[in-house]
Amino acid sequence: MFEHPWTSFTFLSGVGMGLILWRRQHHQLGSRSISSLPSPPGKWFTGNALELLAAAKQGTFSLALFRWMQQYGSMIVVRVFNRPIVLVAKPQLIESILTDGQSQGRFTRSPSFYNAYKDVFGVHIGNQVGEAWKWRRQAATPAFRSSQFTQKFDLIREGCQQVINQLQSAAQTGKAVQVDSLFVDLTMNIIASFLLGVTFERTKNFTGEPPFEPQRLYAALAVLEKHVLLQATGRSRWFKFLPTSEGREYQQAQDYLRQNLKPRVAMALQVARTDEAESPSVSPSFRDSMLVKFAKNPQHDQDSLIAETQALIFAGHDTTAHTMSFAVGELGLNPRVFQTAQQVVDEAWEKEGSLNLSTLQHLTYIEAIVKETLRLHPVAAGIPLISTQETELDGIKIPANVGVEPFFWAAGRDPDMYPNPEEFYPERWLQSESDQQPLPLLFGFSRGSHFCLGAPLALLEATVMLSLLLHHFNWELVNGQDSLLDVNQYLTVFPRDRMPIRVVSRP
Repeated sequence: MFEHPWTSFTFLSGVGMGLILWRRQHHQLGSRSISSLPSPPGKWFTGNALELLAAAKQGTFSLALFRWMQQYGSMIVVRVFNRPIVLVAKPQLIESILTDGQSQGRFTRSPSFYNAYKDVFGVHIGNQVGEAWKWRRQAATPAFRSSQFTQKFDLIREGCQQVINQLQSAAQTGKAVQVDSLFVDLTMNIIASFLLGVTFERTKNFTGEPPFEPQRLYAALAVLEKHVLLQATGRSRWFKFLPTSEGREYQQAQDYLRQNLKPRVAMALQVARTDEAESPSVSPSFRDSMLVKFAKNPQHDQDSLIAETQALIFAGHDTTAHTMSFAVGELGLNPRVFQTAQQVVDEAWEKEGSLNLSTLQHLTYIEAIVKETLRLHPVAAGIPLISTQETELDGIKIPANVGVEPFFWAAGRDPDMYPNPEEFYPERWLQSESDQQPLPLLFGFSRGSHFCLGAPLALLEATVMLSLLLHHFNWELVNGQDSLLDVNQYLTVFPRDRMPIRVVSRP
């Protein structure tokens, strides 16, 4: 083959060196691919899918992910059949993904999760991308400006005062009260007031308006939430249509929601698209509602508004209610923070004479308690995304079409970003501008262009409610730390025991 032995030696040496370089390059690439990331052991064909589906059924889906990240690290891979999902718990990396990554189009909503979301809840702002998302966002944004909520501060305070009245009755009897259930009613009433024009007195907004029933509405939405999680975890979408008790429960929930919302949406469309002189007779609160404002956008129709409405009711009550419950739990376990918070509230009350808009400027410590609760107990534990192109995260090559989930539950306990991460320390959110770099804030509300529209309302509700509680009561947890550790999950995470407490009125 070769005329000279040296030529043969040179060729073979070159081939050998090429193989060595190829192997070295292959090894280097492999060490930087997602296959190099730690991963919980799974089954040959299903990966981690069966464990995740079982956890979703038990209400421990996010808790299972959190425990894996505690065991394997702040960037791991889980596999649902042949689909890898990279979980990320590094705060600065999450910040980059949610801001630059989404704005540059390198990451977008995960089809596996958001198709399940769309299948169950319908097409709405929370499961759309691109232009479909933009026009919905533009239609909703004016109604969610902070000023819209502060202008109705008295309404929020009135709702919170109703909770105080219920707790005062419980204080007289010494009975334990599940505050999570009270908070669900509160936040449901408040979002219904802003979104649907429903008053606390339940006066009719128009002829034929269905009754507003917070607990039934919550139960129906909970059924839908659970099906989103199960379907996104890999269960067939057809399960919910089978003639089983579960299938019947799902259909009953959908029927109830549609029957309750359809007349409201139909009236909102009529009011929004009719000259005022010919407009049907409705209450001022309904005419001023978010629903009527949304209905003025010609791109909305009845189906899109029904889907938008039920999604906003879910987002507007669930997350805030459970966050307040976890805050009550943390305060019950941390006497120092409890005493400091009461002192702050008492001093603010003395300066202003009552809890009003002016009082809020003195209550930054209470808002810091809410933020610290969101760090340790993010009820929306993560955001499922997908890479749209090959990209890199922290030196790891991420191929296109790979699931990437910023996981807030673990990120909030990053010791480099949050010193003594297990300590409930609201003061970390009160650092001055001259202190260390600002902390990545409120991941539970997302970041960047997808930042939660309702975040100002959630913070305002929680600050007012906690301030009133601290002003009127001392309390203890019935089940101690278990109330914070033993969690359940439909789609959002909440205390399984609904946070029972015993309250004592302050002298």
